Amino acid sequence: MVIRQKGLLAGVVVFAIAIAAFMLIDTNGNNLDAAQTERAGLEVPVPTRAGLANSADKVRLTVAGGAAAMAGKTGDFVLTLNIQPGWHVNANPASMEFLIPTVVSSSVNGQALIIPTQYPRGRVSDIVLSDTALEVYDDGASIRLRPDEKQTAVLEKAGRLEMIVRVQACSDEGICLAPTDLPVALNLDDTKRQ
Repeated sequence: MVIRQKGLLAGVVVFAIAIAAFMLIDTNGNNLDAAQTERAGLEVPVPTRAGLANSADKVRLTVAGGAAAMAGKTGDFVLTLNIQPGWHVNANPASMEFLIPTVVSSSVNGQALIIPTQYPRGRVSDIVLSDTALEVYDDGASIRLRPDEKQTAVLEKAGRLEMIVRVQACSDEGICLAPTDLPVALNLDDTKRQ
């Protein structure tokens, strides 16, 4: 038990060093062109970048639903996390203060739009830090965005919703990569094709 905790502590130290190195090396950012981010119902591609590995190398997004909300009716958006085997992301809320939870933020025309978001319950993993078993999301975890009438009216008028999903991927052995923001955008026309 003591050896496992020392190993996990070493993993956390390595992660902190990796984040610092990533911040110094990564100059390309996570910018996608508009054509890449406007594909609804498909995996959102991740840009090619230089530097150390980060969570975008292990996690992709699939978006479903939203046609009703974009057309002015009640309806949910569902973001599904497609995570490589042997990896997971931190649940929301994260199990410990220093861990980065999975978080979705939304905007319309550059202005924040706070949409009620339903995060799934995390799976209790075998990874234990300071006597706390970490809760994580595995491949296929789905996050629901549930716009109310006022938000639905904003979406209908704008015809577009931008979302950013912040994730931190960790291996099942407890080694975490640098967190990343995964962007995705939906246009009214995209949702009509679903």
